[in-house]
Amino acid sequence: MARDLERMTRGLRGYLKDGAKVTGIKALSTGHSNETYLVEGLDRILRMPPSEEGLLPPYDMARQHAILDAVDKAPKGPPVPTMYELCTDASVIGDDFFLMSRLDGEAFDHVAPDWMKRAGADTVSSMCAQWVGAITSLHALPASLMPPGSRSVEQEITHWRDVAVQAETEKSLIDLLEALLAKPPASSGPMTPVHGDPKQGNCLWKGPEMQALLDWEMAGVGEPLTDLGYMFQFYDQGEVSFANAGFELAGWWPRGRVVEEWQRVTGRVARDIRLYETLALCKVSSIIALGYHLSRTGRATDPRFASWGAVVPLYVELARKRAQMK
Repeated sequence: MARDLERMTRGLRGYLKDGAKVTGIKALSTGHSNETYLVEGLDRILRMPPSEEGLLPPYDMARQHAILDAVDKAPKGPPVPTMYELCTDASVIGDDFFLMSRLDGEAFDHVAPDWMKRAGADTVSSMCAQWVGAITSLHALPASLMPPGSRSVEQEITHWRDVAVQAETEKSLIDLLEALLAKPPASSGPMTPVHGDPKQGNCLWKGPEMQALLDWEMAGVGEPLTDLGYMFQFYDQGEVSFANAGFELAGWWPRGRVVEEWQRVTGRVARDIRLYETLALCKVSSIIALGYHLSRTGRATDPRFASWGAVVPLYVELARKRAQMK
């Protein structure tokens, strides 16, 4: 459902101290995740929940703002945009929202840009190091930095099992999650801040230099190996080839090097990593299945969701294969 950008512009002009500078609002991305807009005149980014039923509820904008603000202020945390106003009065522009700094750069999920393909192994290695470094630096921060609320490994598995059930998806996915719940992977120690969606595609790049780690909707406090397993799901995907831009290039770090760096920075041991990869693949499968379910039941109009039904079996099969690996 398209939002009324003129109404949003009027609302911001009346709400913000420097609202008179607002000349318009431009939609950058809308759909299943938080919606992103450019506030023209202020040159800031506005984030708000999706205008129809989304995939990652609850869309707690105050919590997201608090997480990003805390990470931004942490001396050794990953790079993130600077946070500005938070508004929890939905009457202002139609939903809760927050503003953050606009950063120059590009993000790429599925295809590496030509300049990266030409850059050479040393540059690709440096980019991978920056991605891994952003995630490991987050895991090295204290959990007390984050707003209240945490999720254990068992709770994480249960959550995505429940999402799969809600999506009325194939039984094989639910069975995989039930098996993980019956014998969950080992913990690496006390909980830490986690990103929840730490794919390379959520990095903002200006050339080969990382500007920010984006999309913190699923961030919180939990087991850091869930993030590491999530990163590893993009390796060796075969025909699925989902959101793994750059992984095919010479210089991209193999799993072993990523594990070594993560263990060095965090002082932890990466145990049961294949099970954490399996959990990550089941998590993404559940999200994809929910999108297809929302589409076929008429609860979402995003045209991408209608095609996701064919993707679920491929991703579930990949999860099954990872679960069988040692």
